[in-house]
Amino acid sequence: MCGEKLDNSSDPGSADVQVLPPSRHCFVCGAENERGLRSRFTACGGRVSTAFVPEPWMVGYDNVIHGGLISTMLDETAVWAAYHATGRFGVTVELTVRFRKPVLLGNVYHVEGRFVEDLGRRWIVEADIRDGEGNRLASASARIAPLSNEQSAEYGRKLAE
Repeated sequence: MCGEKLDNSSDPGSADVQVLPPSRHCFVCGAENERGLRSRFTACGGRVSTAFVPEPWMVGYDNVIHGGLISTMLDETAVWAAYHATGRFGVTVELTVRFRKPVLLGNVYHVEGRFVEDLGRRWIVEADIRDGEGNRLASASARIAPLSNEQSAEYGRKLAE
């Protein structure tokens, strides 16, 4: 895991880990989104990761985290993995999620994404959520449409503001 800590602190714990820039208002990584998750993403060795620490409002039933939030974390991680691999932003056009085991309240989870293939007009990216013992609880395959170089540069400028 390239030395990163399994929480959302800003200290990734290793010089070879790159902290990715959060957007201001994104639901997942938006530093200024009061209702958002404020996840911090790091990149290392061709992979992007973050910690996922579920809160009580995320429960669907009986301490099981709602699948929509799990899908959201996988989606965001996949998009950041595509950005890290290509230097361009993109938007998810298809997301296939497999729920393997329940993601429960009261635990810290590791979410990791990796770029798989460049198909030209689409990128294939995978992501998964694992518990502290490394067990895969959910996984996703995403098809991402890259933004044009101009659109990606504009989005990057907005991140820097």
